Amino acid sequence: MLLTMEKTTMLRSLKDYLNQCPCKLSEEMVRCMAAVYCWLRSPASSNPEQSQSPLLSRSSATVVIPRRGSSDGRDWSIKSMVEIFSISTDKNHFSRASYAINNYRLLVEQLERVNVNQMEINAQIAFWINTYNSLVMHAYLAYGIPHSLLRKLALFHKAAYNIGGHIVSANAIEQSIFCFHTPRVGRWFEIILSTAMWKRPGEEKQVISSKFSLPNPLPLVCFALCTGAFSDPVLRVYTSSNVKEELEVAKREFLQANIVVKKPKKLFLPKVLERFGKESSISSDDLVNWVTGNVDKKLRDSIQSCIDRKTRRKKASQLIDWLPYNSKFRYVFSRDLMEKPQ
Repeated sequence: MLLTMEKTTMLRSLKDYLNQCPCKLSEEMVRCMAAVYCWLRSPASSNPEQSQSPLLSRSSATVVIPRRGSSDGRDWSIKSMVEIFSISTDKNHFSRASYAINNYRLLVEQLERVNVNQMEINAQIAFWINTYNSLVMHAYLAYGIPHSLLRKLALFHKAAYNIGGHIVSANAIEQSIFCFHTPRVGRWFEIILSTAMWKRPGEEKQVISSKFSLPNPLPLVCFALCTGAFSDPVLRVYTSSNVKEELEVAKREFLQANIVVKKPKKLFLPKVLERFGKESSISSDDLVNWVTGNVDKKLRDSIQSCIDRKTRRKKASQLIDWLPYNSKFRYVFSRDLMEKPQ
């Protein structure tokens, strides 16, 4: 008992300093939540084949792990990744995860004392990405995994942390801090519902925008935010020193894993990319050209071959077929990301 108390006291002392380094705090939050999910994952998570959607089985979008060679020659293997398809509510699982959960609570407590405005812009970007991703993961543990779009939408408004004395929800991070104008899954009624939900706390929204919003839009964040959906990017930790480079890597690896060329004249693109195009004000025609400049040579040649086969009267956008957004619950992250439970 004494050892446990000493360990807890030492842990709290260590965490108490993290509010002075908000970005480091947010990094630890993602790692800690990844560890919690590993403890709580149900046996079904160990068998990905049973959880893949038949709707997406025709494409490489069924697995978000890059499977075409990446430019730096790394060997990406499913064995190096963790896939979470469901979370167990069994008491034994929660008992084993209790230390990591308590650790996470101590980290969240420090958010009340952070001063985000004193951080450099790159540090703010990394902080908000990490905070958003860990907040959404925490929300699933606190409220359960919603089984309808409406409940999931409500969850993003309900899930919130006290950050520097202000209550900031997941939805507020997207709309008021990253200044996104498009819905997460590209459905018109999400915009209407989001607007309705924001009417009541309009003053609060304005305060969060004025207090925390980033000076310039950053559409690349589309490839970093994880909402626990099958079609989402891989969960990562983003750092203040390398966030721009890390976003570039996330973008390229997401494109490599999720773009499908069906010869002779069809190009299947993920819905996340459609959102990125709208946030970047890139037309569908220009988006095809943008994609070719952000994938490896093998995939680029396949896309170019597809473009060359189209008739002269055909626009590049007519080659695009949008892959359905699969909102089924799943998280994917590297085994190196999590704090390994002892």
